[in-house]
Amino acid sequence: MSTASTAAARAAFVQHLVDLMKRFGPVRSRAMFGGHGLYREGLMFALVLDERLYFKVDDQNQAAFDQHGLKAFSYVTKAGKTGQLRYHEAPAEAYEDLDAMAVWAQRGYEAALRAQGARRPGRKASSPATVAPSAGVAGLRNLGAASGAMLAQAGIHTEAQLRELGAVRAYLATRRVCGSRASLNLLWALEGALSGRPWQQVAETDRVSLLMALEDLERLSD
Repeated sequence: MSTASTAAARAAFVQHLVDLMKRFGPVRSRAMFGGHGLYREGLMFALVLDERLYFKVDDQNQAAFDQHGLKAFSYVTKAGKTGQLRYHEAPAEAYEDLDAMAVWAQRGYEAALRAQGARRPGRKASSPATVAPSAGVAGLRNLGAASGAMLAQAGIHTEAQLRELGAVRAYLATRRVCGSRASLNLLWALEGALSGRPWQQVAETDRVSLLMALEDLERLSD
């Protein structure tokens, strides 16, 4: 099958999934990083990779996926290590029944909503990632003096500014100013700073979704 034919088949499969979600709500798809992200109201709640559908998972909906034996999306890094994303496969019933698809899509969407809420300004001060709003970004988890200096070059001086932009936008702005000095480790660190996690965990669990979001933003910014 030619590259064009393969791309057309993947696009048709994604559109089929979007059609199956009509009872869940309006869904948009975006092609990026070799796959597609599925969005509702600007939030990515599902991935489509290699003609498989994966929904976003967090601690609150993990049990529903585990009960059905639904596996997490996994990948192999250049170093030969296996990583996993917190996106789990959709069950077979979701491909066949509109109501079932709506239930599982809602689970993924609610996880996306919870993740968005965790990144908003005003989180409780007890969070390990949170410092006073007026503090410099170098005081956040994962971010030291060097990271803070690069962010400052991009005009990002406070936690409030970082949260307003989000990890991906902040990283892209910094990379445009600092070039190759702003490695992908900074992206993992920024996401970890906003979600209260070590950057190593972010690199293992959120790598693909962050890279997809980065690619999407770069395309929109061109």
